[in-house]
Amino acid sequence: MKLFEKLYLRFFVKSGFPYGAYLKAQGSFYALGDNCYIAKSANIPDQYLTSIGSNVWVTSGCQLLCHDASVIMLNIMHREHFDRVAPIRIGSNCFLGNNAIVLPGVTIGTGCIIGAGSVVTKNVEDNSVHAGNPARFICTLDDYVGRIKQSTQAYPWYSLLQKHALHVYDPENERLLRTARVRHFFGEQQ
Repeated sequence: MKLFEKLYLRFFVKSGFPYGAYLKAQGSFYALGDNCYIAKSANIPDQYLTSIGSNVWVTSGCQLLCHDASVIMLNIMHREHFDRVAPIRIGSNCFLGNNAIVLPGVTIGTGCIIGAGSVVTKNVEDNSVHAGNPARFICTLDDYVGRIKQSTQAYPWYSLLQKHALHVYDPENERLLRTARVRHFFGEQQ
């Protein structure tokens, strides 16, 4: 990587959205959709074997591993030329929680959530939530959305969340949200 690119990435690309756009412009992925959040700390060494849909979040510490590097040790040990690689496919509208690991050959369907710290060893069906090591089915995406909707509507700051049609950052509203959350969880501020 050229020095200018390294400086640009370090000082001017602050969040995963511009980094995702930068990676898309580089063309190093087999496929990379629009509006992707890719944390700069995500490890994706084999981008050419990785296909990612649109509106996908690959959060901090995630690893998408399209290869089994243990074959290097085996090649030296047995004087062989083994290779073990397989593509990773992630559909649109997916979220990979912090430090999730996706192993070679895995396909994660459209509309999926992978819990933080999960190790995904097998394919994940569309519209589902998986978590754990190894990752296992938790619930459907519709069930999860229903639970989130119900708990969100119970919060005393629900009216603040409805100020904007979409998730828009508003500094004043954020200050009010933080104050309401602290009051709710810890009582009055000291």
